[in-house]
Amino acid sequence: MQGLSNRHRRALLAAAAICMGHGGPASAQEGARTGGALDLGTVVISANRTPTDAAKVGSAVTVIDRATLERARETYLKDYLDRVPGLNFAQIGGPGGLTTVMMRGANAAYIMVRIDGIEVSDPTKTQTAAALEHMLVGDVERIEILRGSQSALYGGTAVAGVIDITTRRADGPGVSHRAAVEVGSFGTVSGRYGLSAATETSEVNLSIERNKTDGISSADSRAGNREKDGYDNTTFSANAATRLNEAFRVFGALRYSRHDSAFDDFVWGVGPTDEIKGTPRNRTIGEDAGVRVGADLDLLDGRWKNTLSVQHYDTQSTTWGGYPGHYDGDRTKLEYLGSFRLNDMLAFSFGADYARETARSSEGLSGSIDNAGAFAQASLEPIAGLTLTGALRNDHHSTFGDHPTARATAAYRLFEGTKLRASWGTGFRPPSAYELFAPIYGNRTLKPEESRSLDAGIDQSFWDGRLTLSATVFKLDTRDLIQFAYDTGAGSYRYLQVPGLSQRRGIELAGKVQALDWLALDGSYTFTQAEQADGSPLLRVPRHKATVGATVTAIEKTTVSVRGTWVDDMRDTDYSVILPDFSSPVRKLPAYFLLDATVTYRLTDTFDLTLRGRNLLDQRYQTVWGYGTPGASVYAGLSARF
Repeated sequence: MQGLSNRHRRALLAAAAICMGHGGPASAQEGARTGGALDLGTVVISANRTPTDAAKVGSAVTVIDRATLERARETYLKDYLDRVPGLNFAQIGGPGGLTTVMMRGANAAYIMVRIDGIEVSDPTKTQTAAALEHMLVGDVERIEILRGSQSALYGGTAVAGVIDITTRRADGPGVSHRAAVEVGSFGTVSGRYGLSAATETSEVNLSIERNKTDGISSADSRAGNREKDGYDNTTFSANAATRLNEAFRVFGALRYSRHDSAFDDFVWGVGPTDEIKGTPRNRTIGEDAGVRVGADLDLLDGRWKNTLSVQHYDTQSTTWGGYPGHYDGDRTKLEYLGSFRLNDMLAFSFGADYARETARSSEGLSGSIDNAGAFAQASLEPIAGLTLTGALRNDHHSTFGDHPTARATAAYRLFEGTKLRASWGTGFRPPSAYELFAPIYGNRTLKPEESRSLDAGIDQSFWDGRLTLSATVFKLDTRDLIQFAYDTGAGSYRYLQVPGLSQRRGIELAGKVQALDWLALDGSYTFTQAEQADGSPLLRVPRHKATVGATVTAIEKTTVSVRGTWVDDMRDTDYSVILPDFSSPVRKLPAYFLLDATVTYRLTDTFDLTLRGRNLLDQRYQTVWGYGTPGASVYAGLSARF
């Protein structure tokens, strides 16, 4: 835990001891249970903050389960999320490069990301957001992606949606081990090990993973940049739980990551470029550590469920080279979550939380933000097949005072295999500590953005569930968007409020079919029109994105997965040109198509051999203007379960 203070070391070690002895990964309200292991099945957790049958969920939700994760064998979380309708990524260079996720045209500052209930956004970032470029998936059990405004349930960060991640769970009583190694292109070497142990009432899961690569040039090599920018990541996670009696359960989760990444220079009027020969390399070393502990208490024969938890997240990073600096941020949060089922028709969920986050840097940033919130939601089933929910929340922000938000959803099972759904919500995003308090670029006159979100869709299954189709239309309107722009009054760049309404509208289509016993197909398409109040496009949001995949198991012991991804009509700023008003023009990035494939061969009941190919057509493309992306690459791995 190099770089953490003694205070944080002691806190994390104490929490780890609690986790190993008593803690657990998720509350009773955040996962269905069978004995000592979680059995999530078709239950959706994130949509109502209490286990809900998927047929009763009115929001747009995508679930990525363990089987999908193991079939694709990706290394980074973003590579799975990139397949989800409504999501796209823009990354600066190769592995470890700064990554921006967009959900329905809204960037990471509008998306809450949780791992085992721990909020993992970085308070020191210019806009508070999770660093998805550093998230490995060797320990991940399940991912839920909840789209649409969720501020009424989760608070201001969840304006566009929630990404809720659950780490590995035990399959049942006993002890099991998982191990894997992989080598491949760009000098990449990775390895991971996991342990799960469970009894009828308790379980503990541990995982450690490391990924190291020489990388590619962060600045596009087609512009003459040749210097490779490497990346090294080590991640440790643990979760544990024990049920002391039928009504009481304690749990805990711990996560630690250390990452070392190199990056290239950036010159105004030129753009990204290799460092000048003989000058120090640009390099950032960061450490992230999070812990959550709590307890569940079930009363009234399980009709009234209660969860009380506390979490702490600490992130530190130091940068050397042309952009030296040190950044230190943390968040402490106390949370209560409850649910009560009155009868078969009516149920309530409710909660309260208090969070304090701080951000400090060597450049003079120093600020803290406190927020206290409380919410209540009613869920009503007035007739068979119809589920209605309504939620209200109020957040009291230490700078901006009270901000109420609301949410309503409807899900109607019209026929067998047919579900109609709709959701509406309001949200607000308060300025980050950096946007408010940073020297030079900060602006203390900023006020929170306000938003409204609406979506409606249909989910349809045919052929005894072998074929499923989904269609969703959505809109997200944001008033008084905060952007980094040139302030003519101050004669410099800083964060400014853009008056008016920024609009994001689109369509999400998805489908999958078990065409034959040995052939499964899936695909998705997203159309997004994202515009600022003046009609200009929001950057790094593709208008068109489609994916198509096939999984073949025709040969005994062999699984072949192939996936194609097409992206078109995405725009970004061309910083190689400076206009008279000190701005830079916006350019359309070229369309691209990526072809990936994975072949897995089961050597024995214990060992699997995997061969992965990425960008097999060797497409030269950009997701951020001027920055490179990896070309064709191949990776071979061996995994074991015992």
